[in-house]
Amino acid sequence: MDKFTAYPFVKIVDGFPIEDLTIPSISIEQDELENYPLQLGDRKGGSIRTWHIDVFGKNKSQRDELAYKVYNDLKDGIVVYDIVNGIPTSTKIGHLDIEYRKIYIVRIDPELVSPLYYRATITILAENVILED
Repeated sequence: MDKFTAYPFVKIVDGFPIEDLTIPSISIEQDELENYPLQLGDRKGGSIRTWHIDVFGKNKSQRDELAYKVYNDLKDGIVVYDIVNGIPTSTKIGHLDIEYRKIYIVRIDPELVSPLYYRATITILAENVILED
């Protein structure tokens, strides 16, 4: 979340928004999950998971700015923390390595429908490497 401190007005939602949609917002939804064991060494195992990140903006410019920010910030992966004790004292327990990422712009024909929002979907395939205790 620290990557969005310059965007305090953006609502981040866990799951696809099914109630009133706040614009701008970003929703994060997990999809397929596959677990696998690893060889002996410095890791216990891992999993591969597909995630869908939907970006909703009030216009094309806002949608594109937020979508490309998310897309570009994901290139180095995501650190995974154990937040049982709270954010300030959390411990790094793994890392999501991004194996694949794609942006899909949801196009709306303004002659047929007056757009209420502009949307993009970012799909990522992430490998979760679990570090040894």
